Amino acid sequence: MSLILTFVLVLGPLIFFHELGHFLVTKAVGVKVHEFALGIGPALFKRRWGETVYSLRILPLGGFNRVAGLDEPDDPEDEVSETDDRSFLNRPLWQRVAMIAAGPAMNFLLAILLLSGYFAFVVIPPTVQGVVPNSPAHQGGLLPGDVILQVDGTEITSITELNQVVRSKEGVPLDLLIERQGQRQTLQVTPQRDPGDDVVRLGISVWEKPRLGLWDSVRVGTLRTWQMTWDLVMALVGMITGRVEAELSGPIGIVQVVGQSAQMGGAYVLFLTAVLSINLGLFNLLPIPVLDGGWITLFIWEALRGKPIPAEHKGTAQMIGLVLLLALVLFATAQDLRRLF
Repeated sequence: MSLILTFVLVLGPLIFFHELGHFLVTKAVGVKVHEFALGIGPALFKRRWGETVYSLRILPLGGFNRVAGLDEPDDPEDEVSETDDRSFLNRPLWQRVAMIAAGPAMNFLLAILLLSGYFAFVVIPPTVQGVVPNSPAHQGGLLPGDVILQVDGTEITSITELNQVVRSKEGVPLDLLIERQGQRQTLQVTPQRDPGDDVVRLGISVWEKPRLGLWDSVRVGTLRTWQMTWDLVMALVGMITGRVEAELSGPIGIVQVVGQSAQMGGAYVLFLTAVLSINLGLFNLLPIPVLDGGWITLFIWEALRGKPIPAEHKGTAQMIGLVLLLALVLFATAQDLRRLF
């Protein structure tokens, strides 16, 4: 139950903020929004403010917009004519592109905000990332995820402090106070000199994250969002060109990752939410009809042609896009099942 709740709390806001981006820009340029909904499924609550109906739906996974010119309203009297300036289809190209692109843009903005908060407020003490096989740490029972609190009674607050203690204790058994899954325990580990680089080591890789100032957090959060976006684009290009093996995660994989992050703590869930927000924004920019990127591609093609694309051609493109999207989801789900079993 807790896994499902965590999944809803992570994925629901991502989709909601995506739709909120569409809504805010659509309102800003003067196009009529028939309805803005929080959640999906049957409505639990509806109320009209101005010309828009705001609703709360039974399933808390995301939201949606009903926009004049694209969607039919519940009340036929709310429909606008084909020549009405408040119709989506009668707006200039740049406004239509802006309304569609606002959804993915909101996902990237949300990722920046989440990562900025992560770097500004989350502190991660020295934590074991990996353990070298047959090393002193391996023989002493250290595991990835262990938080190192003390060494021989000396409090450890940074990797530098840990290295200073370890490198001065070659061959001396050390009592390490660690925290593992919320429980504290003491392990004995004897540092040994690594013949490869003549440095005394435990045989572990360790990471930490200090708290950054507000400006540095925003700067690093923005930079990290850009880096992760670029890495995803390069990975996608590599998969399309066949240079790297296609590795995708579908719903099953996302649930697994969310569950693992929840077990590791709220900081990991916060970071994962930012990563998923970037993935959602980038995924929606793919030039596949039925996705935001597909709509933008169609609008630009119409501008180059100098006339609208016939409705039947749009319908065919959307059907092809839907088939491609379903095939992509099935492929990702098959990958999830292969990794699972």
